[in-house]
Amino acid sequence: MFEALHNLIIPDTWQVRAIGALKSGKDLVLSAPTGAGKTFVFEQWFQDTRPSSQALYTVPTRALANDKYFEWKAKGWRVGILTGDVSHAADAPVVVATLEAARGKIATGSPSLLAVDEYQWISDPARGHHFEAAIVSAPAQTRLLLLSGCVANPEAVAAWLTRLGRSVEVVEHRERPVPLEEMDFSSLASRAPSSLEGYWTRGIYGALREDLGPVLIFAPQRQDAEKMARTLAKNLPPCAPLELSPEQRQLAGAELGKMLATRVAWHHSGMDYLQRAGLVEPLAKSGQLRVVVATLGLAAGINFSLRSVLVTSGQYKVEGEARPILCHELLQMAGRAGRRGLDEMGYYLVADQSPRLDEARSTALKRASTMPVGLFLQACATPDPATCCARAAASLFSKRPLLAGHEQTTPLVGTLPCGQGTDTGRARLVRRKSRRFSGCKGCQHRAQCQALSLQPTVLWQLQRAGLIAKDLTVTERGRIAACFPGPDGMALAAAVEVKGYLPEEIVFDLANLYAGERFCGEEPRWSGRLAAVCQQVYGSLEIEGCLVSGVPPHYGTGGSEAVRGLHENSERKSRLTSGFAMVGDLVRLHTEWRSLMRQILAAEVDSVKFESLREIVRSVVAPALAKSYPPEIPALLPAQKNPIQHRFTRVQK
Repeated sequence: MFEALHNLIIPDTWQVRAIGALKSGKDLVLSAPTGAGKTFVFEQWFQDTRPSSQALYTVPTRALANDKYFEWKAKGWRVGILTGDVSHAADAPVVVATLEAARGKIATGSPSLLAVDEYQWISDPARGHHFEAAIVSAPAQTRLLLLSGCVANPEAVAAWLTRLGRSVEVVEHRERPVPLEEMDFSSLASRAPSSLEGYWTRGIYGALREDLGPVLIFAPQRQDAEKMARTLAKNLPPCAPLELSPEQRQLAGAELGKMLATRVAWHHSGMDYLQRAGLVEPLAKSGQLRVVVATLGLAAGINFSLRSVLVTSGQYKVEGEARPILCHELLQMAGRAGRRGLDEMGYYLVADQSPRLDEARSTALKRASTMPVGLFLQACATPDPATCCARAAASLFSKRPLLAGHEQTTPLVGTLPCGQGTDTGRARLVRRKSRRFSGCKGCQHRAQCQALSLQPTVLWQLQRAGLIAKDLTVTERGRIAACFPGPDGMALAAAVEVKGYLPEEIVFDLANLYAGERFCGEEPRWSGRLAAVCQQVYGSLEIEGCLVSGVPPHYGTGGSEAVRGLHENSERKSRLTSGFAMVGDLVRLHTEWRSLMRQILAAEVDSVKFESLREIVRSVVAPALAKSYPPEIPALLPAQKNPIQHRFTRVQK
């Protein structure tokens, strides 16, 4: 028998409505602020209905999946987890997963319910098409539960699902569980004792003195977060030290352990996962830390709230490019102010460079411009690719019907001497200045071809990449690419195709697909055998979200050496890192690579060289994959389980 799934005995009215909608067999689009209790709707539905088939709860990050897995496991649930690199109890009644890792179960497993938490990721340029394709490919009998706290047009999402033939209800709740008030950080700093130096130290001291702690600070970059945390740990007046268990001290290491003793910590993606999820997050949730300094880029992965939030800047960098904080991102950050059941009020602290609270708001959801390549490859693999591609294009989240790129050409199949199956292919062929096709000259459709747009379309791009033929049928390269989400399969197909590229080399070179700029050192980022092979096969082809000058966009040399070193000796983490690539980066790179190795083992591909690659994976990597399970989080000490008072009463002048 499952225990009570939430300490909220009587649900709020909006939660009752939401649970009722799911019980009645409808899909549900649920909008409510951060911390309001959206997840409770799923939990209570599951407890009440005990569905006969599996329920999938998908989240955007592995960290959130692990967090939810341990939370439900602690409640006594039989729960599984799928995150690409980790597959544990995958046959459990409830499985929490990253969306990409669950795509096989979504399409073929007929789950009773698919929950997509933070579905606003549909707008993400890199991963949005995965979210979109998963929702489109969900079986009709699978109920959908889409959850978000920052989408301003949930009714448009409901209209999309209705267009897909689903029965949908929208439940919106706009009231925060803890009211939020804006506070002037500079004013707090001005009232600090003269003995305290530094703007941030003085302001945080003022916040703690006014009983606004604990405080969650968002800094632009890792270096900023660590520098600020060190400064605060050193300069804030002392407090009752935080005692750690021997296991916690070993996990923290010398520097972080010393900082935690002052009840200050940093939180960013360069940290080891267990340091973040096993130390900083549990201690923050239990009220043991007075200040946590996180990075803006990891804001979506924060799963805890503190009394106050401070956003120190209005922008941060992504792969070296400055980008502003978007309104819905700021809303999520501000939403971490105020702990339900602990705080009567949450506080948003505004410093000199901070965005204002009124800038934090929901935004209308729009699909990213990246097309779901896998969805169209699957359509082309059917007996009637033209009809299925048209259906795939019509199923996407858009006010206006999107074009696959064959609409004007399909009615003319059999009458075109060029045999082109795409509108763009015809438009470009008839306009060639060199290597002209002789059949165009007397073709009855020449005028129409000349009137067609030269604009790239998804089917033309797939044809240019050699993933489909002129008649829209899938090539061998396309069949390999279709087994993998995103551009990974395109790189893998190219590697398998090129003669002389040994499977033993390919296996570790594939790690470069996820390395970005962090592991290249002094080498050019786009160098290495795999990049050269991709450019040999795809030339300088540009496909948004898939290829940049013929190479997958997150490629970076140096990743293969790092993963090979870690694979050969897992104790070498610290020696394989640098000032730019930290332990968390190495672990994440290794995790992505392991996930790809699992996909290679599972892929249904009939190819001699691919089978040779699979044999290398099976012999070299599979033994390590067999040990896959979620890492255990150290238990909190009894004294660490209850929040403490962080308010300063006095400090020496």
